Amino acid sequence: MLEWGMARASRTLNPLHFEDLEPHRFEDLVRQLAYDYRAWSSIEATGRGGADDGIDIRAFESSVVPEVLDEEEDEAPLGLPTPGRLWIFQCKREKRITPKQVERYVQESITGEQVPYGFILAAACDFSKKSYDAFRAALIGTGVQEFHLWGKAELEDMLFQPKNDPLLFAYFGISLQTRKRSRQSELRAVLAWRKRVGRILGNPTDILQKEILFRDATDDAYPLTEEVADFEQNPRWAIYRVRYFNARNALILEIRSHLAFHDTETGEWDMLPDPVPSDLDNQLWGKESEYSDLHWRRQHAWQRTVPEKHRAELVVLNRISLERVLAVDEVGDLAHPLPIFYVEPLPSGFWQLNADRLPSCD
Repeated sequence: MLEWGMARASRTLNPLHFEDLEPHRFEDLVRQLAYDYRAWSSIEATGRGGADDGIDIRAFESSVVPEVLDEEEDEAPLGLPTPGRLWIFQCKREKRITPKQVERYVQESITGEQVPYGFILAAACDFSKKSYDAFRAALIGTGVQEFHLWGKAELEDMLFQPKNDPLLFAYFGISLQTRKRSRQSELRAVLAWRKRVGRILGNPTDILQKEILFRDATDDAYPLTEEVADFEQNPRWAIYRVRYFNARNALILEIRSHLAFHDTETGEWDMLPDPVPSDLDNQLWGKESEYSDLHWRRQHAWQRTVPEKHRAELVVLNRISLERVLAVDEVGDLAHPLPIFYVEPLPSGFWQLNADRLPSCD
């Protein structure tokens, strides 16, 4: 069973190129990501002024110092905000940073004159395990209480959080929330279209026998078959029975059937080469289906030579993606008073009910 439909590629994001940002813009990005990291009383872009002494961003955590309690007051005093613990950030836009470079950046930033409470080294590249080990070893004993490496992976994780979607768009032109809304709209449209088609076909969980006229939406000769020179070889419209409507939004059509032999014990099977003439042709405007003498003779031979328990019918199915259905007419027209599905042009041979073989997908 073959399927005609539009291939859907998986949608993924390429790695973000932090190294393409101008150095000060990379510092701006890190600073804006840091705003929600702690409750700051102030955060300063010290690197933008030059001569930063190894500090691109300086920030002070908010802390609350209680007022002196007056013995005559019954209630606890309110606290007063005051600059608290110092954090410093060093930002590097290099594509690669070695463990030796990590040690040097720590030494440049932690001079001993004013040891910060926290230190963060942010870089546009990924850090190796050796770099993490070198970072930790360089800071142990310096008096720094908290220290973190923000590499490419960590920065991407932060940017992909919904709250940082505006930053992701501002710096890289990508909005995951917009993509999410687009995907939601797409899903709603698919579900609405599936429900409408389902109303015509019936319960998707049942084996269906719904007769539908499938019509090439680009053909304007309908319903006059004589105006299409190759209609017999390549029909532009045909009536099929829809057997299933599967979970992958595909309509399973009965293309043709053959009288067959099947041994359920051995698994052997065979079939007559000519398909059984379809009674659906008799419903098509200007068409009439008749059994040929050759088919009559073969059918009689099949009935005489094949034991009843081995007689079978081989049904050839094909499927068409719901994406190919452009519009539906639930009641049909004067020529064909049955549901009509208008579809995109399909490969030559798809509509050929009595084809010797199904067309190739290639």
